[in-house]
Amino acid sequence: MLGKGAELNEASDKIVVLTALPLEYQAVRSLLEDPRRVDHAGTIFEQGRLAGTSHTVYLTSTGPGNDSAAALTERAVSFVQPRAVFFTGIAGGLKSDISPGDIVVATEVHAYHGGKQDPDGFKVRSRSWEASYQLQQVAQYVANVGTWRSKLPEGVRTSTAVHFKPIVAGDVVLNAPQESSLRTFLDHSYNGAVAVEMEGAGFASAAHKTQAVPHLMIRGISDRADGTKQNTDGLGLQEAAASHAALFLAEVITQLSPPPTSVGGPDFSTSRRLDDELVWQPLEQPAVVTWRKNLIPTSEYTSSASLLELHLVPVPATSRVPAVRMQQLTAELVDLGRSEGFFTNLEHVEAYDSAEVALVAVKDRHNRSAGIAITRSGQRSAWEALPHPGLSYVLDEDRTRDRIGILLKILDSIASPAASHYAPAVAVENTTMVTVERLSEVNPHSARIRPTDAPIEVQPEEAIGVEMISRCGRELAEELTARLIYSFRNPRRQW
Repeated sequence: MLGKGAELNEASDKIVVLTALPLEYQAVRSLLEDPRRVDHAGTIFEQGRLAGTSHTVYLTSTGPGNDSAAALTERAVSFVQPRAVFFTGIAGGLKSDISPGDIVVATEVHAYHGGKQDPDGFKVRSRSWEASYQLQQVAQYVANVGTWRSKLPEGVRTSTAVHFKPIVAGDVVLNAPQESSLRTFLDHSYNGAVAVEMEGAGFASAAHKTQAVPHLMIRGISDRADGTKQNTDGLGLQEAAASHAALFLAEVITQLSPPPTSVGGPDFSTSRRLDDELVWQPLEQPAVVTWRKNLIPTSEYTSSASLLELHLVPVPATSRVPAVRMQQLTAELVDLGRSEGFFTNLEHVEAYDSAEVALVAVKDRHNRSAGIAITRSGQRSAWEALPHPGLSYVLDEDRTRDRIGILLKILDSIASPAASHYAPAVAVENTTMVTVERLSEVNPHSARIRPTDAPIEVQPEEAIGVEMISRCGRELAEELTARLIYSFRNPRRQW
């Protein structure tokens, strides 16, 4: 079973969190810094950093029901390729010692809508899924240490209990007295379960089928599922339970072990800070970058336009993107480009994938050229044509800074395991007709011709922590723009 076999992918700091209801979603979202929208195959995620950590959380809502939870779990895992996947929200309590506001960490999830009706009565044929052992251990550690309680409202810090017990999941909202037929059935057939809800079976089943990503469900108890739900909901216990579960989940994510330091690679320990300062780590020699001209697989993508290109080279280059994942990435890169407005919905985007590169690009039509790529080594690349209001292509400092910022955001959103550090490289290709000036001041009827068409390249000589790409994106874009323009004006001194 996945619960015993899946291993944490410690090279990734991406986490998927799923909820069903809006109040559950808001409880998690309130704990994220700078959440921003990311669209994939019609599903809207919000991506944000969990406050005080380097973990990037992808949050989405499944809506109620096991079927939708299963579909969204599978889609999210395929898209994000996360370190772990969690489901959180509220549930109804089934035992007298489980109180509203308590936390239940689901050690197992039982799907109770399964069985056979014959003349001898109804015979249960349930399915069950065990939660991942590693995540159960982290959750147990969080519960034992108890520091997460300091984030709870003062009046409930000591009374909120954490239970590690099974949960049952069906397709109905249970709110019936103890003697009701469904309550009696659950007590008889699933006596060990302490809570009931509607999405856990779909979530656990889909997570199990991935055979790769550890999963865990954490629920806050909002009512006793005994016919008094309307009263407890009116007291705000749904919101409280969702908040308790989200706070406990946040501490579980925080306590996941950090990505290991690579043996023999550069020592990046001094560059990992929790403040927002952009910290550079000099490399002994520039990282090996594959420029756009060497990424393009065929001459059909050759462009006469002057292009701005950006590359993020993983440092150290110790892991490779699985070949199976490379096959999936081309379609996802098209979706990413459209969702970010990099490709329009009317443009025809050519896709190319091989064992070594997944690449999507708009063909050069009327000097419109743009593309996104990721190599098997993990290098992330994007490029687009410079503006050309007349005869010249223009390297406008303000616009270039803004465009590099957008390209950084796109590359940071590629759903592939991230390296701990990247060395950025930026360049301008086809430079004969390029001029450095403000777009508003360009004479469209004149052109400045450079004596050489050699590309202007800022080599990847320094690395930054992966979390800096999103946290310090503007500062990074400013620095890369300054280096690019300096190199353009001083071509003998490539940065």
